[in-house]
Amino acid sequence: MKYLSIMFFLLSNLLHAESQMVQLFKVKAEGKTYAYDGLTDDGLKVIKKLRDDLRTRFQLFDNEFKSLKNTHHALTVARLFQGNAFLYGPPGGAKSAIVEWMFKGENGQAFQLQLHQMMTEQAFVGGQNFEKAKEGVFEVNTEGSLADYPVALIDEVEKGNPAALSALLSLLNERKVLAGNKVIKAKTETVFATSNSNLPELSAQFQANGQGSTAPALLNRFQFKCFVYNWLSAADQSALDARRDQKRRLQALAHGCPEAIAKSEVFLDPPKVDFAQMRLLANVMMETDAGFKVAYRNLAEAMRLETNKAVCESEERHKKSRYDEPFVYFPSCDYTERLRQQIPEVVMYSAFIDFLLSNLADDEYLVKATKKPFTLGTLSLWRAHLVMTTVGPGDVKLIFNQDGKADLEFNMTINEATLRDHREGQLLKNLKEEQDRFKRTFLSLVSDSQQSIAAASKYSKSLNVDDGGDFELRIQRN
Repeated sequence: MKYLSIMFFLLSNLLHAESQMVQLFKVKAEGKTYAYDGLTDDGLKVIKKLRDDLRTRFQLFDNEFKSLKNTHHALTVARLFQGNAFLYGPPGGAKSAIVEWMFKGENGQAFQLQLHQMMTEQAFVGGQNFEKAKEGVFEVNTEGSLADYPVALIDEVEKGNPAALSALLSLLNERKVLAGNKVIKAKTETVFATSNSNLPELSAQFQANGQGSTAPALLNRFQFKCFVYNWLSAADQSALDARRDQKRRLQALAHGCPEAIAKSEVFLDPPKVDFAQMRLLANVMMETDAGFKVAYRNLAEAMRLETNKAVCESEERHKKSRYDEPFVYFPSCDYTERLRQQIPEVVMYSAFIDFLLSNLADDEYLVKATKKPFTLGTLSLWRAHLVMTTVGPGDVKLIFNQDGKADLEFNMTINEATLRDHREGQLLKNLKEEQDRFKRTFLSLVSDSQQSIAAASKYSKSLNVDDGGDFELRIQRN
């Protein structure tokens, strides 16, 4: 048996563009089989920094935006996955502010654009180089366009004209720009889009503009859909009011004492995160077992059938009464083959983030916990809700009851008494029914193994941190 080392190139100094080779982890090779075999000392330093930066970010976000833990988790997963997220909800819910906060974790600038009917496709993919055209050469210059940035915010995405939206769709799908006899690889990794329209309203707007097929095509490119409401509980309002008052007072005091700002948490920017490092480590430290793969295929198929049935039933109710059913249910997840293949990766990144936030990543346990890959089993499929349902306000948790059986809690923090009208009530009803469908389907899949899961969770506290086993049980007990 021999041991190989994976060498990962990291930028040691972005300003001077210098790089050095850093050995993050070891790979055990036996014949043609290769496997992760623990972190090196450098790897431990890197993962500790990722852990500390991520924990600080999550704490600062919770202080700045109340009741949006699940939303922040989903957006962080989207960035790690290099996917796209669509945030929608009524005005005043801080959708753009949330995305701008996310951008503070980036090493470079983000592309930001408010879309309108006069905006051309050049904003997304660049335009023709007319100096070259004089020489009879067709060349596209993407500098300054969306294709030239790794992250972006597109505000009011539904207001684009057909040509601009077509270019955006192509870029989101292929991550490249077709430029005559050559293809330009786009730098685009993650696009966040926002809208005050909910999914059914957005679809109706495209229908009215003669672009009926554009809405599902556009939304299909955004794997994550997040509903951001614009009203908080009294407790959350009180906390944010106190924070706002503190910030205003300290800004005034800083004119006589600059240290007042420097020492206050309310002025701290979130630390930057090296998503490339995190992505690499997640891919080598997380693996799925055979049970996960079989259960996932069953979950995807069952959710697809249940979702299609829900759409058909909504259509029938809408035909009978447009008051009782003001719009046809528009599902968050379009069950395409492309998306089916992507969701397991989303589950993996979600699990890796929760590992870094858990006690397993504390210095006391980290070395032992990372000796072997983490195994994601059927229980980890609860994380597929990030794509298969709308991510709502609050927090979603996998829990174990007193009998040791698994359960799933969707703690959506929206008081129905604060809803503006019947249409908003219908939207919330659809979101909750979507969550209920996922919960029923997920729990039915794990029911066959509930007895063994219950036994494992009951006695898990006596097990060692490095004993392996199902990832969800390991972080539950630590």
